[in-house]
This record gives sequence, C-alpha cells and structure tokens, in this order.
Amino acid sequence: MPVGILIIRWDNEIGPINEGFYPENLKITNNLLTQVYSSHRYQSLKPGFASISLKNNKVVSFFSGVGTDHISIENYVVALLLRRDEKPTLYREILKTIAAEILDKIPDGKFKKLLPDLYKELAKI
Repeated sequence: MPVGILIIRWDNEIGPINEGFYPENLKITNNLLTQVYSSHRYQSLKPGFASISLKNNKVVSFFSGVGTDHISIENYVVALLLRRDEKPTLYREILKTIAAEILDKIPDGKFKKLLPDLYKELAKI
C-alpha cells in the first residue's frame, strides 16, 4: 500500500509547491517535490506517467501537462509515494483514475476533501 498521495503545482518564480497530501503525517521535503516534478519535465511537456526510485521510497506519478495538450489543469503532478519494495507499475491504472478526480477538483479547492477516501481505495491493491 502506498505511503501517501501528494499533489504538486509548479510556480515559475518559486518552483514546485506542495498543494496537498495525505496522510497528514507524511513528511514532504522540497527535494522530493523537485525530484518528482523534474522526472516529468525532463521527459516531456505532455501529460504522462513517471516512476522514480529514491533512497527510501519509490514514486509513481501523473503529470497533467503544459500547453494545449494539458488535462484538466496545467502543470500539476499527482504522485503516489510507495514503499521501496513496491512495484510502481501496479498503481498506474488506479493513479489514472485518482489523478482525474483530483485534477478536476483543483480549481475549486475541493480535491483535499477527496484525499482520505482516495487513499483508502489504494489499500485494495
């Protein structure tokens, strides 16, 4: 089961911004935000998935894209922080669903209320 869900927004002046996460005791560093966001931007401006391995965790994430190809809202990443022994590919399908729900609710700010229930859905995998 994932360690947590993380939503990252890119700001051209500040860099990556933590827009929300669950569970609330998750420790999120600026370095983590930068690594996750960068894993997408180095590949493409188009929406898509990325997986990275870190010292203690793995991350599978979905990038909403930039420009005319973006999905719902530009420059957002929805990421699942996984244990080191988990396989990121197992979470791609559910991440697609979760990311769509979250990205659609970002403009009105209601996505934060969804996070606990979405996190519980991940426990089923």
